[in-house]
Amino acid sequence: MNSFPSWIHRIPEMIEILALTDVERVDRQLAERLFDLRRTAAKALLRRLGAELCGHSLGISRVLLMAGLREALENPEWTWEAQRRRAMQDRIQAARPERQRRSVVALAGEFQKNLDRICVPDLPATIELQLGKVSIQCRNMEHLLEQLVQLAKVLDNDYETLRHHIEQAIPRRPVASEKASADQAVR
Repeated sequence: MNSFPSWIHRIPEMIEILALTDVERVDRQLAERLFDLRRTAAKALLRRLGAELCGHSLGISRVLLMAGLREALENPEWTWEAQRRRAMQDRIQAARPERQRRSVVALAGEFQKNLDRICVPDLPATIELQLGKVSIQCRNMEHLLEQLVQLAKVLDNDYETLRHHIEQAIPRRPVASEKASADQAVR
């Protein structure tokens, strides 16, 4: 189990909060609110930094609490823990895939160059855009993949135009013609 408290990495922030606070003594409830800690963490913080029992509550002067936090910040053992956690986060970031990953689909050189600038009018005739429908005709799996990549790239490069082709508003008849057709239906 980790012997370092969860709030160790927030000590500079906690010192700053205490410096801006105008109270003389800090009890568990105030520590919870000021430092956004749970009950047990606030209790552990106050005990670790020398709080005394006052009735049924732990309390410590603001000045002593700030001094204890400064001392904890300078403790080399706790600095090591902060460095360990930072190194762990760096390793996690390094393990995440890059945003620009290599494509799984192998693309030819000229095709790849043209792909970055492809727009809706550049789509091949085998990709047909209709209201609420996209049709793709292909010779084989490789040809299908090539067309899907083109369509995906158009989505990325020319989204609004493609959206207009797919979601084009259905033309409505004028209100007057609707009335006339309704009257004819009644007769």
